[in-house]
Amino acid sequence: MNPSDTIDLDPAKRTFPQWIADHNPFFLASGVLMLAGCFMINHAAHDDPDVIWPVVGLVAVFNVYEFLVIGLAVYLGRRRVYYRDAGFLLFLEALLLSDVAHSYNELILKSLPVGLVVSAAALGLAGVKLMLISRGLGLRITKAGAWMLSTLIALLFLMPSLFRELTRAELIREGHFYTAWWVVAVLPLLVVLTQPWFGRCSSRDLGLAKLRRWTARLLIVVPLISLLLHLRTAHYVDDRTIHVYNFAPLILGVSTAWIIRRSFAVTVQRVVATALLAGASAVGLSVSFPDSIVAALLPSGHLVFSPLRLVMAVTALQMTYIWWWRGAWVCLPTAVGLLFTAGLGHSVSSMIGAVRDGLRLAWAVVTELVPKTTLGWGMVAVASSFVFLMIGATASLATRSLRAKKVTR
Repeated sequence: MNPSDTIDLDPAKRTFPQWIADHNPFFLASGVLMLAGCFMINHAAHDDPDVIWPVVGLVAVFNVYEFLVIGLAVYLGRRRVYYRDAGFLLFLEALLLSDVAHSYNELILKSLPVGLVVSAAALGLAGVKLMLISRGLGLRITKAGAWMLSTLIALLFLMPSLFRELTRAELIREGHFYTAWWVVAVLPLLVVLTQPWFGRCSSRDLGLAKLRRWTARLLIVVPLISLLLHLRTAHYVDDRTIHVYNFAPLILGVSTAWIIRRSFAVTVQRVVATALLAGASAVGLSVSFPDSIVAALLPSGHLVFSPLRLVMAVTALQMTYIWWWRGAWVCLPTAVGLLFTAGLGHSVSSMIGAVRDGLRLAWAVVTELVPKTTLGWGMVAVASSFVFLMIGATASLATRSLRAKKVTR
């Protein structure tokens, strides 16, 4: 009897060996122990900056473990009755491939030369692992998928070295972290735009087809989540607080990717509601930000960059896209309003100040234009008569056009 075969027994009468045969918890135990061991060794090595080679040995050991996991997953997936076990092993491999345990990150923080050499080797091995998975399961990774997966894994390995060098040179700034959040936020959009990552492989075996879809989604989602974890670690290593405005780019990136992917599969009302909710959330999170991230883009100092302005501009682009492709007219005035508001100032206080100054200027102009004599009021009345004449003509012609349409119907 195969371990994944259904045993038609009363659960109360099922023996322990039969329960083991049905659920096979040993793969779960193996994965938990490997990840826990990686975390514990990295934590112990992090406290001692001179400990390098144990981390290198750890990287070598779990690379061997990865190849064993891949081989076993492909073998079980091909046997047609072990899809659940194969799916779990592929999930474990996606976690290890994405450096969820931060082993490469820890190695780069300890020694940049050693870390870069090991990371470069790991990047090459990652290509071999992806090829083994795709060939073993019958997946066909497209050129776009290969480039995108390589980009995600390269960012996973190289981001720590970039932040380490900036910190070592005392050049690290809050803007570098904010830029990294925007880079991570753009990745879901690139994932959607470079679809399909995997070619459609027909199979009469529904279980194998399901395993292929599961694996394709894992290879997309897990590296993106791991990048967020690595970025969180970069904040922790440099002792930088994660502010709420850092999450605004991620909200816009994910919502834009969803809109592009699903805009023609759902109603336009749902698309507009999603965009308005995401835009309002992103703008709300970007209201407060430190002065260290504000910068003048022109030497004159008139054009000032701020997270609030950038988020409002990107949200306006998102609204313009929805208006252009789905004909949602409510998005056009929303986009114009966002751009107009962003033009008032780089912060809420500067926007309020610009509105206050504009109202004062308008009141001053109105007071200057108000006639002071009877002659002046007479000229205003004559000019107004022409205006109301044109309005009346427009209303009359519009009414006549509506009546003509009703008659023709």
